Amino acid sequence: MKKSLTAISAALILSTVLAACNTDTEEPITKAANEEQLENEQVQSDEQQEEQQEENTESADPAEEPKNEQDVKKEEITTLTYSSNNQPFTEEVVEAKSEEMNYTIQHFEDYTLVAEEPGVDHLIFNKDDELSMQIEVINKEEATFEQIKATAKETIFAIAPDNLKELEFSTILTERPEILNITGYEGVVDGEKVVKVVLERSNLIAALTIYDKPQADLMDAFIQMGLTIQ
Repeated sequence: MKKSLTAISAALILSTVLAACNTDTEEPITKAANEEQLENEQVQSDEQQEEQQEENTESADPAEEPKNEQDVKKEEITTLTYSSNNQPFTEEVVEAKSEEMNYTIQHFEDYTLVAEEPGVDHLIFNKDDELSMQIEVINKEEATFEQIKATAKETIFAIAPDNLKELEFSTILTERPEILNITGYEGVVDGEKVVKVVLERSNLIAALTIYDKPQADLMDAFIQMGLTIQ
């Protein structure tokens, strides 16, 4: 009986020692496995982030990319369209600043803006200086649109009382909301057209006197340039 108890006790001690041994051997293995798993997960996470960045780069909108200098210069080029002898023309324009008055105007390259006298500029067609437009810019504190309009009508009536014609500008008012008011009168004197146009913006009133010839028919070209005064 004593031997049996001794054997059982020895067996228990042996099983306890073996259990302890198994625990000591299994713990490092489990820890190493966990560390390896964490490393694998980190690598997978890094790879996923790289793939996501590549996808974002590939799907980026080209319009959001920085524009090179050539593209910017192209966007700065402005054109105007006008009608002459029932034909539409679209040409590039350049910007000029008045030497005497506080305004700018965009005009076609074949035209030149010059100061004629205090308060009056002259936009001249380079190929024929008889085709031109006088420009007067009036401060809205000095006169109203209606006053300048009445003066324009009186001027054309004085030089062409028998063929005074009021011009129609409803399309301009619809398409150009920055133009608050516009009116014009045309008269023909010795085969040449004289046109007075008055337009109002929020900050100024411009009075334009256009000298045109029927064969040239540049009235609309001058008006389209005049609309850019600001």
